[in-house]
Amino acid sequence: MSIYDILIFFLGILFLVGVAATPSPPASPCSAANASMSFTLRPLDLQNCFSLQSLVTPSRYPYVTADGEVFLTRDPADSAQQTNLYNVGRISYIGPLELRDQNGLVRSFSTFFVFNITTFTKYNESGDGIAFVVTTDRAPPENSTGRFLGLMPEKASDRHEQFMAVEFDTFQNLQPEILDPSASHIGIDISSLSSVKPYLNTSDPSHPLYLYNNYTISAWVSYDSSTHLIQVWATNRTYLQRPRDPILSVSRNLSQLFENFSDIYVGITAASGNNSQATILYSWNFTVGEFQIHHSSPRLPLLWSILLAAISAIVLFTAAIFAVRMIVRRRRRALIEQESISAIRVVSRFVQRYRYSELMHATHNFSDNRKIGKGAYSIVYKGTLRDGTILAIKRMRKGLVEADVIAREVQIISRIKHRNLLELEGWCYERGEALLVYQYMERGSLDRYLHGDRSATDSQELHGEIRYKIITGVAAALEYLHFGLTECVLHRDVKAANVLLTDTMEAKLGDFGLARLINRDEMVTITTAGTPGYVAPEIVHAGRVTEKADVYSFGVLAMEIACGRRAIDPSNMICSRLSDWVWLHHQRGSITEALDPAILHPPSGPALRGDRDVSELQELEKWQCVLHLGLLCCQEDSDARPDMSQVHQALRSQTVLPPPSSWALYSIRSSGTATRSDATFAPCSESSSLLSLSYSSLHVR
Repeated sequence: MSIYDILIFFLGILFLVGVAATPSPPASPCSAANASMSFTLRPLDLQNCFSLQSLVTPSRYPYVTADGEVFLTRDPADSAQQTNLYNVGRISYIGPLELRDQNGLVRSFSTFFVFNITTFTKYNESGDGIAFVVTTDRAPPENSTGRFLGLMPEKASDRHEQFMAVEFDTFQNLQPEILDPSASHIGIDISSLSSVKPYLNTSDPSHPLYLYNNYTISAWVSYDSSTHLIQVWATNRTYLQRPRDPILSVSRNLSQLFENFSDIYVGITAASGNNSQATILYSWNFTVGEFQIHHSSPRLPLLWSILLAAISAIVLFTAAIFAVRMIVRRRRRALIEQESISAIRVVSRFVQRYRYSELMHATHNFSDNRKIGKGAYSIVYKGTLRDGTILAIKRMRKGLVEADVIAREVQIISRIKHRNLLELEGWCYERGEALLVYQYMERGSLDRYLHGDRSATDSQELHGEIRYKIITGVAAALEYLHFGLTECVLHRDVKAANVLLTDTMEAKLGDFGLARLINRDEMVTITTAGTPGYVAPEIVHAGRVTEKADVYSFGVLAMEIACGRRAIDPSNMICSRLSDWVWLHHQRGSITEALDPAILHPPSGPALRGDRDVSELQELEKWQCVLHLGLLCCQEDSDARPDMSQVHQALRSQTVLPPPSSWALYSIRSSGTATRSDATFAPCSESSSLLSLSYSSLHVR
């Protein structure tokens, strides 16, 4: 042991002795929160640390669900509640917070909360809103329902409180003392219901914070004691970190506001008047800046006090780096976990929630022999529940670090219903891990039938009719994602391994792990992601993505199914890309020679021989439609590609569209580098590509 280690050990012992000599305050159920001046709303803490308050007795609202969701105001869809429209629902920290420093000034603080406003009426016919409040009132004042949001009483003569509130207001009040700008606005209130300018008017239905769109909103509020700056951030996406730019920012000295009041309380309040809306609080975190707690203690000799202070300073300095890092890491992890749980709980209210222990038992503790697949963000296991139900369990690989990915995936999948899309069956978020549960597909993925362990033994099952059905099914799924929803959903990882097959060989497109929600026609610049061979050139070159990137991937998949070849063949030095290989066949006037011979063999019966009858020519024309579509979808210029609606329509009608007139060939030189050559050729005539084929030509691979 070195002298340095001995010194540190000795100083540590003296420090602990000094700490032990300091008397501790009496413990209380919320002493941890009081000591750190921060708290997080948790179901287990509600009884001891939080107060639910209402102006109507008896009243069902506010109430807490088994999942910890706090319903502050009446749900209009709740038939059990007959009246009580005029009411206030408020949740407050149970006692006054020590917001002042030793000089009596209000300290810096910040808060984060996630809530949902559910309306069933037209604009300006619900009411009245929700607000975060720092106030001198322990409980909502009498006669403070409706437009008063539980912040102040209706009569001016009854008003004695001081408060700072951030309101999300859903009813336009035109009384002279209020003059709301609209029935959907966000404002900062200082002891008045007339918001301090500037306020944020969100009455445009396209606004991301339009309060009649039933969004789940994440909000952040902070106060800086040094600058007196109050700032507000908000977003309608529950899984995101705080946005960079605040939506509101005003300067007010809260120390002056609360100067004549000893007790300060914090809460979240909602109110209803003539009409009502469901106001649900999912999570709430509140934090105050660092401060010192002083307790009385016997007077120590001056020398011992100086020595103890010096020793403590040395030890604290030595441990500061490690302590600060540990505290920051724990707080960050706790906040991320709380946000993630709230986000997933919000978007999966109608999806079954499993316990971690249940899924761990179902997969034999996530045993390797239960592993059935893996991706960039996850490993998939086959699981068997105690009742015998077999499920596919997707275990996210990066835990809390990928909380936004987890929430995004649940948000997207849980609301998408289509016969050719794999539906989410359930979810779990425990121990810092997220797991998604799907219906188990016994047949597995299309990739297994085309290239894997089932390609040889079950090749007859993947005959032409089934393959065409699979291609059409995937096209229908992508058309729905791009055009069938309010917002365009990009899949971004369309490939054979993500096409699962039912018992009847119907396609189910799964794995939305790379999906992004974007507004239609909006281009989003993102990091290149996806599977090599399926990724569109504009992603590789510029990182730009629209739904045309999915069209490109679909084109590769369609040709892969039709030809029975992989999207990339590294051994082919001339044309490693499948699309180049099909193009060269097209250029020679023999595009159907690129087809897998197995697709023209019916499930039973002899292979094609001799002259073709009309049905055989129709079969060839159908597959020429697929190959032409594949080439059109894989054009380098994304604007030249068809959209998935056009693709699906062409497949359903078996329309043979003209192939591209030019093509950019990629080749791999001996050095291993890829090169591109632009070649323009005359289109091949349809007569030469169909009527002159012989059976022997189909064996060219």
